Amino acid sequence: MTQYHGNNSFRADFSDAETLHKVSEITSTQPQVCDRETQDERPQSATPHIIWKAYPDGWVTYLGQRWEEYTGVPAAAALGFGYLARVHPEDRPRLLASSRTCEFPPPSYEIKFRLRTREGTYRWNLARGTPANPDSQEVLEWVGTYTDMDAIEKTQADPQAELEFLSHQARSEANFRAENLCEAGTVKNEGRDLHAIERFTNLLSQRAGNLCQLLQAIADATVEAIAGAEFCLVALMECDCSGLKLSAVGGAENFAADKTPHVQNKLLWKAFATGEPVLWGSECDGWLPAAACAAAIESEETGRLGVLAIGNAKDSTAIDGETQQLLAVMGKQAAMAINSARAIEILKKQEQLLDLQNELLIRQQEELENQGRRIQQQKLQLLEAAKLKSQFLGTISHELRTPMNSIIGFSQVLLRQHKQLLSAQQTEMVGRILHNGKNLLLLINDILDLSKIESGRTELETEEFDLAHLVMDVALQFGNQATEKNVAMSVSVCLQNQFIVNDKLRLRQVLVNLISNAVKFTHRGSICIEVRELNCDRLIISVQDTGIGICETDLPHIFDKFHQADQTTTRRYPGTGLGLAICASLVKIIHGTIIVESQLKKGSTFLIEFPRNIKPNKLLS
Repeated sequence: MTQYHGNNSFRADFSDAETLHKVSEITSTQPQVCDRETQDERPQSATPHIIWKAYPDGWVTYLGQRWEEYTGVPAAAALGFGYLARVHPEDRPRLLASSRTCEFPPPSYEIKFRLRTREGTYRWNLARGTPANPDSQEVLEWVGTYTDMDAIEKTQADPQAELEFLSHQARSEANFRAENLCEAGTVKNEGRDLHAIERFTNLLSQRAGNLCQLLQAIADATVEAIAGAEFCLVALMECDCSGLKLSAVGGAENFAADKTPHVQNKLLWKAFATGEPVLWGSECDGWLPAAACAAAIESEETGRLGVLAIGNAKDSTAIDGETQQLLAVMGKQAAMAINSARAIEILKKQEQLLDLQNELLIRQQEELENQGRRIQQQKLQLLEAAKLKSQFLGTISHELRTPMNSIIGFSQVLLRQHKQLLSAQQTEMVGRILHNGKNLLLLINDILDLSKIESGRTELETEEFDLAHLVMDVALQFGNQATEKNVAMSVSVCLQNQFIVNDKLRLRQVLVNLISNAVKFTHRGSICIEVRELNCDRLIISVQDTGIGICETDLPHIFDKFHQADQTTTRRYPGTGLGLAICASLVKIIHGTIIVESQLKKGSTFLIEFPRNIKPNKLLS
């Protein structure tokens, strides 16, 4: 985007004669005060000559028509510091530094630099500058030329070629001075136009707010900047591209209360359709203005946005071709301002949306924090409830086991004396008491074991023992039950060393649970118990049966507490559903793992993997 100088108090508007004098002075072949690095005693004037004016900081306020012919860049786009884009990057600091001086009186200067042509190549140019106000204590504005020196640089090695070039250059100098007579006459007008553009831009920057305020500022600033304009209309294309919509009117105070400024619709549409400024005049009195001009509001970045139109109600000569070109430049500046305002509005909306999103995220974060605190509180309550439950189960199980042992003991005493004291019917009844008492004791023991495990009161008691003897002993304990059900039971032990170091009591409890379940749920077929070495440090015990099997949906929950495949009160197989849960916990305590493989109506296989020796530093407390 083209920038404009913020301080206009140092502007020097000199006459045509003064401009011609200054330009002729700095393009003469007489030696000048120049930069040490570029001083040359030989003539250094070559075409094309580009006339320019600039502030002391390098801000260019005017570029002659040869600028665009030489560089291919419109002069309006190169004003301010835009011209530096065509200067070689290595030469920009020197070129800017040459215009800053503290000497009095301010001296003229010359400096060589590389300027990029419209073909894209860099050519050596000589920048000559002289103060526009030499009598002042400081430079208010420079006036000067850029002269192509690339040919001289290349001919310095050939004297004959240099003489021919200087001869040609002399003719070019004469032609240049003749052309200056024509160009110098336009410098003042172009300076006035530049002043109007700068005034237009400054007014926009002072008044621009939101888009509506900006459009009104464009209309008002156009009337203030262009001397012959009594009113200005700003019309933008509708969002659906259905037509032009009048968005702002400037200069309405110049008309009576019952009159409003008008221009022909076809004038607006022609300027918008072609992108070229359109001038219109009328000699007849009527509701249309005597002179009007319309230019498209467009730029390369924004495209064509609408139309900027001005008019004068009575003076048909107030708006001419120069005003037409000036309005076109203002249309480009207005397009960039409108695009910036729209971008700012979009950014503001995005910022508002981000603020809303941030506020929502903050609320969600607060809610999550509150939920986290509630969950933490519930967790503590659940832990406390679980602790109280375990304590209760441990206490009640211990209290129940004492009288249950007495019931079982007295039942066994009565059965031993049944021949002397009891009849056959009484013996059967006492036998039932004994059997149910043992079953109830097993349930109480399970609950007590579970409460100990959950409360962390289960400790490992390691010892060295014969694993084969332990497995055989547990299997024989259920041998009679298997025989009564006509189920074959086999034990296979394949160990190089049968002695291990582990918790014998916990391992026995696991085997009892697994083998008793196998006997309970197997009605035909066989039960196979196998012990083998996985490697020198790990052992595997498998308990395989051909029983009823486990449904696939129940397998993931088979080791859950109080879980049974049949949850009804009339289920065929009684129990609390704690046996496998206790097995899983005990296997974990002895540093092992337990898995199950099963198919419904085909049987189940439980695999226990555990270490041969538990090291002391791995014991659980």
